[in-house]
Amino acid sequence: MLKLIKSEWQKIYFSKTSKLYLSFSIVFSIFLGLVFSFTTELTQHRKLAELNPISIIEVNMLGVDIVAILLIIFTAIQIGREFKESSIQLYLTVTPKRLKYLLGKILIFLFISLIMGILVSIITLINSQLIILSVHGEMLWTLEVLRFSVGCIIMPVFYTLITVSASFMTRSTIFGIVIPLIILFLPVITVLLPFTLQNLVIPILPSSAIHSIIGKVSIGNIEYTGLFFSLIILMIWCLLFINLTAWRFNRKDL
Repeated sequence: MLKLIKSEWQKIYFSKTSKLYLSFSIVFSIFLGLVFSFTTELTQHRKLAELNPISIIEVNMLGVDIVAILLIIFTAIQIGREFKESSIQLYLTVTPKRLKYLLGKILIFLFISLIMGILVSIITLINSQLIILSVHGEMLWTLEVLRFSVGCIIMPVFYTLITVSASFMTRSTIFGIVIPLIILFLPVITVLLPFTLQNLVIPILPSSAIHSIIGKVSIGNIEYTGLFFSLIILMIWCLLFINLTAWRFNRKDL
């Protein structure tokens, strides 16, 4: 397995295009976080000085959302290309066990998304604190802030895993991008449902679970499920997609 993971890492590391894209994703996400922070007068009709410290951090952390979307695109392209160019057939002659090959993909993209999520979250948090210092005269370091920052890392990791599964399941770059984006924007769709159905669907959405984990919603909010159950919800989503993908990938001819 270690040899397989090393091989998967080399495919990305020795590709100038991949390294450039991932580097750009980090810088661009951090930059957009700053842009969101300094354009609140346009987007929220409130000056930056009118926002409390937590709100400033939340706005800046939208950069993590951006890196999650960019990772969705990157992951789907990397996996979809192997099916399109039929290079996956060559890789499977070296690693004939399909489930082992799938697991190797999952682990390498899990690692990449985790590292990128941590980097963007840390740098964005530092930027947020510097902005808070300039606006309010002192930084804000509380457990609430740390929980929010650490929780944000889950988002790129979760949606990258969904993308790996969707790309293998459909063997398509386009659907590998579209499926996780649909899941990402499910909250926009669910508001169109009757209120009774909203009460059933919204609490089990990945976005609701992530909001509960980072502390963005509290008891009484329709999205709130608590830290423990939120983690369980995300695990169920991931395991459901991974198991369906493993079943289909292991049975269907390439």
